[in-house]
Amino acid sequence: MNWYYALNGQQVGPVGEYDLQTLAQSGTINGTTLVWREGLADWQPLAAAMPDYNAAEAPLIQGVAIPPAQKDLYVQQMREGVSTGLPGTVEFAGFWIRVVAKIIDGIVLMIPQFIIQGVLAMIIPGFVTMESGAEPTPEQMAAFFTSFGVLMAVVIGLNAAYYGLMVAKYGATLGKMAVGLKVINEDRSPVSLGRAIGRFFAELLSAMTCYIGYIMIAFDSEKRSLHDHICSTRVIKSR
Repeated sequence: MNWYYALNGQQVGPVGEYDLQTLAQSGTINGTTLVWREGLADWQPLAAAMPDYNAAEAPLIQGVAIPPAQKDLYVQQMREGVSTGLPGTVEFAGFWIRVVAKIIDGIVLMIPQFIIQGVLAMIIPGFVTMESGAEPTPEQMAAFFTSFGVLMAVVIGLNAAYYGLMVAKYGATLGKMAVGLKVINEDRSPVSLGRAIGRFFAELLSAMTCYIGYIMIAFDSEKRSLHDHICSTRVIKSR
């Protein structure tokens, strides 16, 4: 059953019932938080919408709230090394699979970038590189740097729009979709457009630090990059 909840004046969801319980356990939401699901006439406080649920009684295993009656079963499965299949658990995406996703996104963006470069070459004088062996005039230098600046601004804008819109609408870029990854917030809610665009610009810092911001993924317990730390996001396997 899918639920929606209100957080900081925004609608978040859908999330499963167990995820809703986990959010209550962590303190992200409480009994007064407004929630809604299909079948309810209107938004209601969590305590009213789920009167049989007591957050204080639901035990946590691996950070996930589970039914008290099933606690012993899950603990025994964990001791025996059997996959528990806990509802709401996630598997964080590692370094190399994210590299593959990044390469695919680079290929996807290569085509429109070439088209943009060709269009700018036709409409901006001096966009094409200056003649080799000839001393450029001040006018040629000015035209060249102007065109280069325009190209960089357009390319960055294209990338920001691509990453921002795809992550906000689908939770992943085409590259991440191809390898089964998804970007989520720390509380497992979908990423908003503003945060998705901000995450793109934060990712520039990961590259500007000699790619150390990316390498952090291999050593972080939740596989977070520098831009994930900055924006409080996680990249998980969606399948």
